[in-house]
Parts: sequence; C-alpha cells; structure tokens
Amino acid sequence: MELTVHAEQPEKLREAALGWLTGGVREYDRQGAVDALPENVKFSPKGFSRVADSVPRKNRKGLWGYVQVSPQGTFDVLYNPYTADTLPWLDRNLSEQPESAGVKIGSFSEKGEVGNSDLSFTVVFEEELPEFVKLGLHVDTAALVAPGTTAAEHERLLAAVRWACDRYDVVFGHVSYRRSGGATELESRLRGRPSDPVSNAPQWRTLLRGYSWLMVVPAGIAELLGGKEALGATGAFSAVSSLPNGSLLLQATPTFQQYDSEAVRAVHGVVRDVLVQGDFRGPSPVPGQPPTNMVVLDD
Repeated sequence: MELTVHAEQPEKLREAALGWLTGGVREYDRQGAVDALPENVKFSPKGFSRVADSVPRKNRKGLWGYVQVSPQGTFDVLYNPYTADTLPWLDRNLSEQPESAGVKIGSFSEKGEVGNSDLSFTVVFEEELPEFVKLGLHVDTAALVAPGTTAAEHERLLAAVRWACDRYDVVFGHVSYRRSGGATELESRLRGRPSDPVSNAPQWRTLLRGYSWLMVVPAGIAELLGGKEALGATGAFSAVSSLPNGSLLLQATPTFQQYDSEAVRAVHGVVRDVLVQGDFRGPSPVPGQPPTNMVVLDD
C-alpha cells in the first residue's frame, strides 16, 4: 500500500513521515511487537552502516527491529535500533528529506539470524517532487488471503490507512505488488513517460496514476466522477469513505481475495476517463510473482 501526501511546507512532509514511522506503525501493530522490542541495544548518533549493528549482538531471541535511512545524493544506508532513543535521530534525518527511510520488525531465527520482516513501513522523498512524500506499507499477500489470518490482516491494514488519511493530506493511494517498484499496476504496464510515477504525481488534481482494490481519490477527481453518492451507486465499491481533506477512500471488495477480474473491470469502468493514458506493454510475467490481474489491458 502506498499513500501520497501533499504539502507545500517541508515541515508538514517531515511530520507525516515521522508520524507514519511511529504512530502509523503502532496503529498497524496489533500484536504488541513494538513494545516487545529489546531496549538495551546500542545507538549510534551517526547511524550504523550494517543491519547487524542495529540489533542485539547477544541473546538473539524474540524480536528485532530497526530503522534505516538513505540520505539523498549518496549510496549510504544508515541503521539504528527501533527504540525511543532513536526517534530524535530519525526526526533530524527526515527534516533533510532523505531519499527514503523505513522501519522493519521481525523475529530472530532459531540460529539468531535476522530474516524477513513481519512489519515493514517506508517513506520516500523524490528530489523532483519537493511537495510530496510517499508513505508505504508492505503487506504479506499470503497472510492477507489465508483463512486463519485474513480478518486480522485486513483490519490492521485498513486501520493504518485510515489513521494516515485522517491526519495528513493524502491525495492518492493505491495497492500494487512489490515488483512494481513504487509504480501503480497501471503505470507498470504502460510504455514511456506515462509509466513514470515522478512525471504523473504532479498531475494528481486531474489524473489518477492508477486504480486498485483499495485506493484514495483526491477531492477534485472525486467530484468529476460524481462524488461519494454517485460512486457508491455504481456498485463497483463495497465501501466509499469521505476523508477530512475531501478525498475519498474507495474499497472495491470486502477482501483483497475477492478482487478478481470482474471486480477489476468494474472499478476500471468507473475511473477510466480520469486515468493516465498511454500505450500498453505486453504482459511479461515475472517468475515467482503472482499473476497480474489488477489492470484491464484490453479496452
């Protein structure tokens, strides 16, 4: 999930980024992982250059958590443990609008190794887009659709999204597979300039970069589409929610698993006239990745 926040003041973007990596993380964390993280982990005022230094060096059991920052104009990645002592350091780095920053939390393996994360939040600043910050949340698709976890996963995903939308000026939001690299599923299927998120983002008042199971549509475009009542009446959405800034949060189906070809076409039929336009590339399935069924290729 990615939410695009707009603000003309850099301070507002910093506040949104820090809020997402702290309050947003806690809103999503329904199992108390943040409070269970080790607190006696060494902190570096400059930031460590290795993940291994930002987690406990001994007694590697239970949970690990770290924050990472990638400053603009460098290839450096700086790490620190995800603790209260680290937050002022994170705040200072966010005030300089780094290329990206993120928080990851997971469990040590039986051998005490840092593996895949169970919680992954990111913020991305683009030098070419000084009035935007993108708030990201990686969701495990398997957990989202598995019978034993689907209800809890949907609940905490929606809670985190609504938490951010209630606090910041979110002007666009979409769900895409991680392979898209920040592009919408639509952008990832287009050729040339229309496929570029950086080129498309400034047009948020008049064009949608894409469409998905869960999406945020800005106020101006929502009005062009007829508004909340009209969108709800189309039958393409199971939920249409008004946001404080006038945007609308649209949910196509009650669960992600139900967002099949028919549902995708229904959403596309509603928003097609306000989508970024371009020539499609042919389908190119990526080995080991889920099939692309989130874009209408034949119009």
